Amino acid sequence: MTVLGLSILFFIEESFPDLDILLKLVISTSIPILFSVFVIAYFFFRDPERNPPNKKNIILSPADGKVIYINEITSGEFPIAVKGKNKIPLSEFTSENFISGKGIQIGIAMSFLHVHVNRSPIDGNIVRIKRVPGLFNSLKHISSLLENERVFTQINSERIKLGIVQIASRLVRRIDSYKKENEGVTIGERIGIIKFGSQVDLIIDKADIKILTKVGDEVKAGLSILAEY
Repeated sequence: MTVLGLSILFFIEESFPDLDILLKLVISTSIPILFSVFVIAYFFFRDPERNPPNKKNIILSPADGKVIYINEITSGEFPIAVKGKNKIPLSEFTSENFISGKGIQIGIAMSFLHVHVNRSPIDGNIVRIKRVPGLFNSLKHISSLLENERVFTQINSERIKLGIVQIASRLVRRIDSYKKENEGVTIGERIGIIKFGSQVDLIIDKADIKILTKVGDEVKAGLSILAEY
């Protein structure tokens, strides 16, 4: 029995000495379990208000988590060691011919402790939301990026366009979009949720940008500036 459970049992014993011992044990063990469930639910579904930085021409993080890679996209391909190749067409990942030339791909790994709500990195219009059916394998295997279910959202502004890929995993089987195609969106606005953590990739259709993050950084959706253009 946990320290919390023993403390509750002692309190019940002192306050209600006439209660049956079995009932006391049930109460003392149930309360810590219910408390743990409440704490877990709080972490899973919390959604704090956030005010994005008041700066122009910035790209914010779409997700809370840790930056795990920053890749250069060349000729519409990104580096990934699968299928006996070192590069794969980006369209196999996004299921859209999103970038034909150069760009940047930033991967953000989310744990179950992170806030799971995703936010728009820029002001713009949502021109595409596409769900790609797939598996629910562990993202420890790099091939899962191409095999797992995912949702691709494309946001265009006057000066830049980017894509957000929410990727399912072994424990994540639900990705919800809050927005619809042809809707406007403001920087830092909530656009969806990927429950229980997983991974979100940001794809920028522009190579001549200034990257302001690095691998290993902890970032927050709607707050952390990943790049300037």
